[in-house]
Amino acid sequence: MRDQCDSNIDLKTQELIRRIKNEQPAPTEEPIPSPLTFFEPIKQKYLRDDRIKRMMNEEKSFPIEQSYINLALVETKEQQEIEKKLKYEHNQILGTFEEIYGAKTSVDVEDIFGKCKDQIKKVLMLGRAGIGKSTFCQYVTYRWAKDSRYPRGKKYLPIDLVEKQYFQWDDGSNEVRQYFKEQCNKGRVLWILDGYDEFVQNIPEQLEDVFDHICQTQHHILTSRPYVIALHYDIKMEITGFIDENITKYIEQFFDQIKTESTDAFSNGQKLQEFLKSNPNIWGIAHIPVNLELICSLWGNADWTETKTMGMTALYNSIIIWLCRRYLARENPNLIKKQSRDQVYAECQQELSFLERLAFSAMESNSIIIPTTLLQKIKNHDDCSNVDFLQILNIGILKSYDDKAIGNAIHIEKQYYFIHLSFQEHFAARHLLKVLKSSNNESAIRYISCHKYNQRFLMVFIFATGLLTQSDYQSCNSLCWSVLEQEPLDLVGWRHIKLKIECFDEMSAQISSSSPTHHIEQIAKWMHFCVWATPYILTKHLLESLERTQSLIMDPYIQNKLIDLLNSQKPETIKKTLEIIPTLTGSKTPSPLFSTLCGMLQHEHNGFRYETYRALEGIGGKAATRELIDVFINAKKDTDMDIRGIASEALE
Repeated sequence: MRDQCDSNIDLKTQELIRRIKNEQPAPTEEPIPSPLTFFEPIKQKYLRDDRIKRMMNEEKSFPIEQSYINLALVETKEQQEIEKKLKYEHNQILGTFEEIYGAKTSVDVEDIFGKCKDQIKKVLMLGRAGIGKSTFCQYVTYRWAKDSRYPRGKKYLPIDLVEKQYFQWDDGSNEVRQYFKEQCNKGRVLWILDGYDEFVQNIPEQLEDVFDHICQTQHHILTSRPYVIALHYDIKMEITGFIDENITKYIEQFFDQIKTESTDAFSNGQKLQEFLKSNPNIWGIAHIPVNLELICSLWGNADWTETKTMGMTALYNSIIIWLCRRYLARENPNLIKKQSRDQVYAECQQELSFLERLAFSAMESNSIIIPTTLLQKIKNHDDCSNVDFLQILNIGILKSYDDKAIGNAIHIEKQYYFIHLSFQEHFAARHLLKVLKSSNNESAIRYISCHKYNQRFLMVFIFATGLLTQSDYQSCNSLCWSVLEQEPLDLVGWRHIKLKIECFDEMSAQISSSSPTHHIEQIAKWMHFCVWATPYILTKHLLESLERTQSLIMDPYIQNKLIDLLNSQKPETIKKTLEIIPTLTGSKTPSPLFSTLCGMLQHEHNGFRYETYRALEGIGGKAATRELIDVFINAKKDTDMDIRGIASEALE
């Protein structure tokens, strides 16, 4: 027994020695982990997420510090006041939309809590699909990880809801958990909760309580699309996109980042800025980041040796197909990357048909804010009865008008409007042509006949012209133009030719450069008539339409017509022709026409030379080429003081 007891004592002694050797040092006075140790895994996670991926090609990415551009933020109440104008200002539709999506004040991420009065700082950040909500959250957390000030005088800790995203905590990490709990209680944690609209549709039961706790007791920023919010927030802000100045900045950054892939990147960026500013509708939608990236990508990929100009219809088609891909990717992100454009359209056929029918009906009823009654009417139609309206909202084409929390009511009983009037017009044009190519097309024929000269429907016809070049609608091409050319026609004819000029860029893909079409001959005939006619009002109306074309000047038949007019013996004809040319010229003046203008600079009459320099100055305002700059440098040596003055103005 004694030997057994001694043996047990020896074993226990050895076990005690082993434990002492392996025992952790006694806790110091501060058992709580140091802030640096606690923060480091979180910071490293955010610092690794330091690049912004291209939306069209996620294999390409760029440093967030070089690529992030502040977005325009506006309080929801202020936004709603602006939206109310949509109900009443039907004669100023375009201006109202550009007020909403145009000049706003960009807000730095440090200032978003400025209007929070409560002790707990809570901001609801709304924004439609592709507006930049997730990129905003990525930038906020990255700046914190880089020790940037956010916000001034505070030490907030952005941390995700799921702890294991940053730490491999085991069951024994009570000190870390206690430390984090104390930081939360002291108001030292800022929660960035991105994508409530996706989270709320399938909240795990075990996370419901903790999510409610965070929303009620913690500083946080919650982002969501505007359609699914049933939570009360005193401070609601909406991301409306880029301000005007930042569109230019984004384009410069985009093309600078691809300069190694394209030798023409810089000039293409400048051409794109000119194109956007000359197209008010495209300029309006370019304030939405995803749209601007799509526009830049399409512009950068275009073969400008083959392409005359970028058609609006093709651009809108590309934006819509991308939005559909993004919408479908929510359900199956891997499959959607393999699907063709036609497959994507087939997947979204019901949703797109609903938007097309809705847009057309809204145009017919002169509705910008779409009332509940019209939504219900479309929903009850045979083609749309099975559509889930919430899924239509998730595509990102419609925006809520109501100022109440949508989650508290039925979605279909709210009012909406298209994110930009041009989207409503585009979808209306698609519906019009679908009806026109059907067997029951009387209503479409009647619509075209009644509204072809109505300015409010001009963009519908411009989009329809572009759609006719596509295989889906080519079967009704002849019928559509036949109806447009038939009675009733305006008596003088200038409204009819204005419509053709406005539609020219979209139909130019159908026009062969080797032989002029009936449309080209008519336009050239009217140009000739206007410069010969005495009433200036006809020339004025023609100029208004010519200013909105991009590709007309590149047509050889039009160029030859202008050269013939410049060689006229009638001074007034030459003067009016010189007035027309700057309105037609885009980023490039055709060589034969430019040579003719340079030849006129040698005219013996100073009056002709002066008007020619004026025309060249107008061209230079759109595209200052090396040849044009040389012309004005030489003009500074001219004996005529007025011509020297024009040269100085042009070179400034």
